[in-house]
Amino acid sequence: MTVHHTAMMDYSLTHTLCCHRTSFAVLKASGEGIRDYLQGQITQDIKLLTPSNPIYTAVLTPQGKMIADMHIIDMGSEFIMVTQATYAVTLVERLRRFALGHDIRLGRVEALGILSIQGEATKQIIQEITQPIEASLPICEAASQGAWMIMKNTDIDKALANISSTCDENDLEKATIVYGTPRFGRDWDTSIHPLNANLIEMNGVNFDKGCYVGQEVTSRMHWRKGIKKKLYHVKIKGNLPNVPYPIQSNKHKIGMLTSAASNTENRHFGIAHLPIESVENKTPLSLENGDNITVLKACHA
Repeated sequence: MTVHHTAMMDYSLTHTLCCHRTSFAVLKASGEGIRDYLQGQITQDIKLLTPSNPIYTAVLTPQGKMIADMHIIDMGSEFIMVTQATYAVTLVERLRRFALGHDIRLGRVEALGILSIQGEATKQIIQEITQPIEASLPICEAASQGAWMIMKNTDIDKALANISSTCDENDLEKATIVYGTPRFGRDWDTSIHPLNANLIEMNGVNFDKGCYVGQEVTSRMHWRKGIKKKLYHVKIKGNLPNVPYPIQSNKHKIGMLTSAASNTENRHFGIAHLPIESVENKTPLSLENGDNITVLKACHA
């Protein structure tokens, strides 16, 4: 078992966490031209999307800056998309903007939501849910076993009423940090290019597909070795700081601790944006207050 997963065990695998993820939104897209249209809009290759293989991807500006990330599920006659609720309106507006001449229908489905189940009892809990499940995603956001169930919001509440190991979103977010899962809007923003925020490691980009919006900048960064920083899962020795908090080497600021949380044994973990060279050279790192930082590994899917 890797260090990455051990951190989550320390935090909450004494019981499986179940949470209504109201901070995420469910979209649906359909139409005869939807597949071809999305191919020119997303960073991942739509050809990889099948009913048995969901994809993770992003939508960028022409300058290669992030608009939103999302998971896409192929339901046959339509696609289900899951994105953060904060960016849902912007994402829908962006995807509709260039759809003139394409036969597509796309919008948020307010009645649907996400039930996240994280931990060793994931499969058992799913089998015990009696409410209808519209779709599922194998999402391990806070444990080595996990899933997102797309269901009606009312059915999620009913399901949770029969599950003992529930938690609120704040607790699950802490678990994702301890486990090492980065989040757009929390650990990085539009000022950071997605390739410097592990879009490759998260299997969110394809360099062999055709053109898409933002492709020129993204490909140039990749092929010209312009990726200088990454998001890393780190362990903090000392007090849990308020984030964001500067990370230094030899008293020079070189990175940023973007999120931090404690596990059940009061060990502190976080996500940090750091220079790749410094990590590969095993440069000693500390917080600005002098507390030590240990890099566990790069954040990945």
